[in-house]
Amino acid sequence: MDPNRIAETLQNDIENGTLSPGTVLKQERLAERFGVSRQPVRQALERLLVNGLLTKRSDRSLAVNGLSADEARDLSQIRISLESTALILSIPHLSQNDLRKAIRLNDDLFEEENPAIIEELDIAFHQTLYAPCGNDRLLKMIAELRGEARRSYHRQPPGSQARKVFYEEHNDLLAVCNRGDVNKAIEIIENHIGITSRQLVQSPENGAPQ
Repeated sequence: MDPNRIAETLQNDIENGTLSPGTVLKQERLAERFGVSRQPVRQALERLLVNGLLTKRSDRSLAVNGLSADEARDLSQIRISLESTALILSIPHLSQNDLRKAIRLNDDLFEEENPAIIEELDIAFHQTLYAPCGNDRLLKMIAELRGEARRSYHRQPPGSQARKVFYEEHNDLLAVCNRGDVNKAIEIIENHIGITSRQLVQSPENGAPQ
């Protein structure tokens, strides 16, 4: 396996929460995992370091980087701006079929255990509500930024308070969209994204080695 493939796999593990912030990446273990020598692993780790997904610790080891409070705040502010704009443009054009589809997706999301499938369902839920905005570039930007928040899906196990809040906020958003209440929809999405943002703040430098 070449360094690009290794880097892509590790990046996916970081973004989906399999490798949590603070996790120390050991070249020997990764070489065993991928069935390669340490050289391609070292090259892959260097690329992730340059891309900001890893941080070099005081002992020169590499650990998974998390978002700082400021970075999480900045991401939240941009997402709120873009997703609020999408709602403003889309709500007047949402059909009952759109809303029924979103209800089904949210119900499936509430019961799902696999974080990867939760992510797919959540993306589909918001895409259903935003798609009628008719602005493809806006939708693409939203999708890219939502990718940076993937770790939050691992912090909402079934039966948890976080999952319940997640589900209920979606239902509240559906209700106000159905009424055409744009201002209330923006208020809900601001709070919804704010909760996700707080879940992304990096952990202390004490992660387990990988």
